[in-house]
Amino acid sequence: MDCKDVVESNNYNDAKEHSMSQEAASTINNYTELEDHVMSNFQKLNLPNVNVPEKIIICLDVCYDDPNSMYRLGDGSTYIPIDMLKRVLDFFIHSKSAINKRTEFALLILKDDDSHFVQDFTNHTKDIINAIDIVKSEESTKDNFDLQGIFETIAEKIVIPAYNEAKCLEPPPYVVRMLMVYARSNCLPTINVKDPYFELLRKNPYLYIDILFAHEENCALYKCEEVYDALQDLDNGYSYVFEVSRNATKIHDCVAKLLAHPLQRPLQKNTDYSFPFKY
Repeated sequence: MDCKDVVESNNYNDAKEHSMSQEAASTINNYTELEDHVMSNFQKLNLPNVNVPEKIIICLDVCYDDPNSMYRLGDGSTYIPIDMLKRVLDFFIHSKSAINKRTEFALLILKDDDSHFVQDFTNHTKDIINAIDIVKSEESTKDNFDLQGIFETIAEKIVIPAYNEAKCLEPPPYVVRMLMVYARSNCLPTINVKDPYFELLRKNPYLYIDILFAHEENCALYKCEEVYDALQDLDNGYSYVFEVSRNATKIHDCVAKLLAHPLQRPLQKNTDYSFPFKY
């Protein structure tokens, strides 16, 4: 073997060792990440992984900031924000009902300065969709919106199953989910996080609060970040929280991710929607 062959052999061995080192480091990183995910899920309460019926309260914000704001689909058709929200909720309701016919929906709308309960719980998709279809949008004129009334309404309309640690693996008769669809970019939602009733609700593992924040495109002109931070106060650690601007594809993707049953989904930080292929 001449000197050239020796050099090439050494270079090959060095490259091979480097590649193996990278693979080993990648394996360790993947293992560490998996371990973190597993441990974070162990920190969750021990709950039954069962597709029990859901009672879903849709809290639909009907207010807008910019009357000229639009969503545009790939075929060129356009939707004002309220019509796009109706479209994705139609998809959500039909999909959830197809998964479990016992899913019930109620509708609470957020107007400019207060909230109104307009549809009681029903598993008839036509009833809830008709209730959504007839709501009208209105201009947002306030700087703040108090969410306290929403939780007072929940207390009046629904009994949330109590959590019994001694019987934690027995499925509850149902779980309650509040789906907050917030559409204002300049109006800060407010809630007294120290309110005893709100604290009681947040600690109940059979109440879930998911959030879809559909904001204006140019956040430099609005308070998108402040609104998003304020909505985070509703998160008890088990919420799924999504934000989207005037992107029709992304808002459909976000709503699709909300289809997962609260008792059967991982923590949001541990979700993985990729489809890896190995050859």
